[in-house]
Parts: sequence; structure tokens; C-alpha cells
Amino acid sequence: MVRFENVGLRYGSGPEVLHDVDLSLDPGSYHFLVGPSGAGKSSLLSLLYLARRPTRGLVTMFDSDIASAPRATLPELRRRIGVVFQDYHLLDHLTTFDNVALPLRVAGVGRHRFASM
Repeated sequence: MVRFENVGLRYGSGPEVLHDVDLSLDPGSYHFLVGPSGAGKSSLLSLLYLARRPTRGLVTMFDSDIASAPRATLPELRRRIGVVFQDYHLLDHLTTFDNVALPLRVAGVGRHRFASM
């Protein structure tokens, strides 16, 4: 499902924060990402949920080469990835239901599809 080959990541013109990362995650598998502060955990996760693209190497997800995929195809791929952030931000003026339903509404899912959830 996910494969990294010789992946590197740098922010701007700074040094590489990830270098020569090789990784393979099979469908349905569970993994834990641990390490000290500054080890690159958040940088690796940002590549996994497609917030960033690698500066070098090959990232394959859902049988697509993410590193060279056209920018227009990324939103569709991102919708196939679920991320639960540790520090979530809800919109104060919306109910819990409406906060959860907001991404579905933005994606154009009709109210009848999620109103009974």
C-alpha cells in the first residue's frame, strides 16, 4: 500500500531532515513511529498523509507515484487517507456533528448519506 524508496526531505534550502528512507507498509498492518524530539517523525508523517512531497526518492501509495503525480491528483488521494491529529481544532460555532460532517459536505456528499450516522 505504501512504499518509500531512497526518500529524502528538506525544507527550503536547508539540510535534509530525512535521508535515504526505505519503508514498506502493507494493507491492514499496524506500525508505531517512535523516536526522540527532532528525529523526523512529524516530517515522515507529513509525507505519509501527503502534506509534503519528498525532495528526492520514490513514494508509492495506492499504486500511484506520489513524488511525480500531478498536483491536481493529490486531493483525491488524500481523501483515501485518514489522519487523527493529537491536537484537533474544532470550529466553535459548529456542533460536534457539524464539525465531523464538514469534510463530507465540502466533498459534496449529500446530507442524506451522513444524516443518519
